[in-house]
Amino acid sequence: MRMRRTRTYVILGMALWLSMSLFTNSEWAAGAEIISFLPRGNGARSIHFIDTHGKLLQELMVDPGRIGTFSWSPDGGSIAHGSNQNGNPDIYVRDVRTNVERQLTFHDSRDIWPAWSPNGKWIAFISERDGEMDIYRMDADGANVKRLTNRGGCKEPAWSPDSQSIAFSASKKDAEIGSDIYVMSAEGKGLKQLADTSAGVCAWSPDGKEIAYIPPGDAVGGVALFSIDIDGKNMRQLTRLYKGWTLITSAVWSPRGKWIAYILAEMPEALVERLLGGGRIPADEFFANAVLCIANTDDVGGGESIEMPRGLVPGHLEWMPEEFLSVSPSAEKQITFWGALKQSENTAK
Repeated sequence: MRMRRTRTYVILGMALWLSMSLFTNSEWAAGAEIISFLPRGNGARSIHFIDTHGKLLQELMVDPGRIGTFSWSPDGGSIAHGSNQNGNPDIYVRDVRTNVERQLTFHDSRDIWPAWSPNGKWIAFISERDGEMDIYRMDADGANVKRLTNRGGCKEPAWSPDSQSIAFSASKKDAEIGSDIYVMSAEGKGLKQLADTSAGVCAWSPDGKEIAYIPPGDAVGGVALFSIDIDGKNMRQLTRLYKGWTLITSAVWSPRGKWIAYILAEMPEALVERLLGGGRIPADEFFANAVLCIANTDDVGGGESIEMPRGLVPGHLEWMPEEFLSVSPSAEKQITFWGALKQSENTAK
């Protein structure tokens, strides 16, 4: 059994190294913008890639354990991710070229939701090591952990493009539902409330001038992504308005600012009836039919779904760093190669 398991891990490592070699030695998708995402329902062990047309899907095995949200290093050479592989939620970094993984946090509390700074120096993350879910910052090697907030209920840290500021959402202290969007310096100073929001979505535009978020539904007549200037002015609608029992999550702005990608989940009528009858809806049921959508940020009211191959349901999203995408493999070569690798992996089992 141990030999079989070792053989499987070796093959996974070879798959990772060979797939990354293809990415760095070919001209596929030069100038393209690619979305990476963590699917739901597959044990959350792999990251998939898809372009803005819903084509060229690939798969990158991350580790044999279950991972949470992830964040690419600016050069695309490493992935920071949450994992409970050792029995406790911690932050890990995996070098995608060597397949070497390092554990960065070792506290017995939950450490989740890493966000790599654009300058590559820091990783912000959420931890409850001091009693509440607050934002912390550490060096990219895990050293010099520093607490940045002291309010609790923090979610989704997002770095400004110049790495000087962090935006995030946090649950309202005086209400059962709803959140607020905040901005602070990279040192945790100058905390400023930016806007009310109905969901924990917070995404900084590549030019550093706007933050995408979801305003309260009763304020805009539905659910939609808007942007707001970092001074709290000039709301701008980015996507169409969705009516009914709808939720938008995991919104991310593309590196060149043309697109914004997000996950859209619309609750089926049967679940709505169960909810109105006092029942509880598990997240897996609510998101069972979630779709990946993209909208052109210059086309107000847009937002088209991307058909997911093989029935994948998207979870956490990240756009691939442009440094990583300067050269990439041909779709035909990549799919053929992964097919062979997958067959080898199944044989090893």
